[in-house]
Amino acid sequence: MGSLTKKVKVQNLSNVVACALAVALVATPRLIPSCTHGIAAASGASIPMRCHWTFQVEFLLAVATLVAAGALWVVEHFEARRVVALGLVLLALLIMAVPLPWVVGLCGNPAMACHQTAHWFWLWSGLLAVDGLVIAVCSMVKGRESVPLDPWEAPTRPHPPEPKGTSSCCA
Repeated sequence: MGSLTKKVKVQNLSNVVACALAVALVATPRLIPSCTHGIAAASGASIPMRCHWTFQVEFLLAVATLVAAGALWVVEHFEARRVVALGLVLLALLIMAVPLPWVVGLCGNPAMACHQTAHWFWLWSGLLAVDGLVIAVCSMVKGRESVPLDPWEAPTRPHPPEPKGTSSCCA
């Protein structure tokens, strides 16, 4: 019984960590500003730089991460928890990839504020990916307890007796 409570504690701790990291991902573009100025167009209008669009995508992915992390509190079945956890890992990897130059990218000048903001996103999403893997592995360990050893083995059920005068033969 003690090991069951330990598993529940690990599960709850992983849920709290996932939710905290998701909140950090949502809050980062609002608390740590990226580049605030735009590129001046010939018409005089200011066009947002690449980093603006990068952090718009990051924010939307962070909201999806927050929803997935919240789902961990609702989902109880081990297979569903594993799917949600692997979804968190995928979202974390997408968040890590968006600031890369071959996806959306950042400003060309590494001294600009968007590069520091991207470092925070990489930190939070890297930790979230590790936490998602921990949740997925814990779900697999928890799932082994309720899964039969041989998944191909058919459950043994007693066959009902055949009525008298009938044969199981198809002749």
